[in-house]
Amino acid sequence: MSAELWAAAVTALWAGVITSVSPCPLATNIAALTYISKHSGSHRLAVLAHGGLYALGRALAYVIIGFLLVKSLLSAPAFSFFMQKYGNQALSPVLVLAGMYMLDMFGRGFEGFNVFNLAKFKSGAGAASSLLMGLVFALAFCPISAALYFGVILPLAAKNASPFYLPLLYGIGTALPVMGLAVILDLGLKKISAVTGLAARFEKYAKPATAWVFIACGVYLGLKDIFGVL
Repeated sequence: MSAELWAAAVTALWAGVITSVSPCPLATNIAALTYISKHSGSHRLAVLAHGGLYALGRALAYVIIGFLLVKSLLSAPAFSFFMQKYGNQALSPVLVLAGMYMLDMFGRGFEGFNVFNLAKFKSGAGAASSLLMGLVFALAFCPISAALYFGVILPLAAKNASPFYLPLLYGIGTALPVMGLAVILDLGLKKISAVTGLAARFEKYAKPATAWVFIACGVYLGLKDIFGVL
């Protein structure tokens, strides 16, 4: 694996983690996992298993969307040739804009699409219900998840001709904090404010740091591949 692909893989995984601890996705995950913990029975393994299935459902959604979109684009010879020849030039402004968005330089937008109701998922549906819940909730893109997934991950996947692995790593990144939340809820930490407080403190520093890294990488690619300075 080349150094460029390694960097893209780390970026995809980390972007997934940042997405999952952002306020809008975090609130959705907490609501879903609280629902799961109340309706999956009292057995500890059952709670963790359903939490894992919910996380798996989220990851699957990102993999399926990414694979279909990127694979169809790469199958077009003109687009494939463009990405091979001008991929870094195209990625440069995308990374800069994504970083600026994460720093709220364009203003704060809406908080997300709260269109899915937990009441639709019946407690007696078992494992399929938790898996489907994760799959459907992942499709309710919040601004930060839409910006990172469609603005960073998919262009990276197209640039590196990786329609499966980079969306998969992003999905795994979004699933890791979800599993951590499932464990916390399972251990009896029912005070949601404590969980959100920890995530908010992490995001306070991690999100701007990630944004500046994106901007720096975008500027570097621009200077190197667009202007030929470096």
